[in-house]
Amino acid sequence: CKRKNSNSWTVDGEVEHLIWDVSNPFSFLAGTASGNVVCIDIRQDKPLYTIAAHDNEVSGLSMTKLIPGLLATCSADKTVKVWQISDNKPSCVTSRAFPEAGSLHCLSFCPDYATMLAIGALEGGLLMWDIASNKEFRDAFNHRIEDGS
Repeated sequence: CKRKNSNSWTVDGEVEHLIWDVSNPFSFLAGTASGNVVCIDIRQDKPLYTIAAHDNEVSGLSMTKLIPGLLATCSADKTVKVWQISDNKPSCVTSRAFPEAGSLHCLSFCPDYATMLAIGALEGGLLMWDIASNKEFRDAFNHRIEDGS
């Protein structure tokens, strides 16, 4: 990260949340109020890619070091989406709606159990989802899941 002292990028709308890519020390991801996720490589002047992730603002982003290329997002649209972002070719693997929870505000992978997501919601309080229970996730990431996850 010592390449430049500062830089800036323009994104579509207000940035709601951001995280560093745990698989790439030169990249971070920003969730915007317009529902997009933008991936920035600090060595480049333009974003690597933009994902039209949600219908409302992207309020949460999470990655885990245990499964490279795995990204989870959540939104006020009451959904959590799971993405495969390896090789800068993002694709949505699966999604799950939580209509009873209202707006979803944040989420985080468990540091010791790679597929367990904790989710913070407006009306539903705290939720958990083990994404390994989803066949699409298992099909997309099975070869990447390490022992103990």
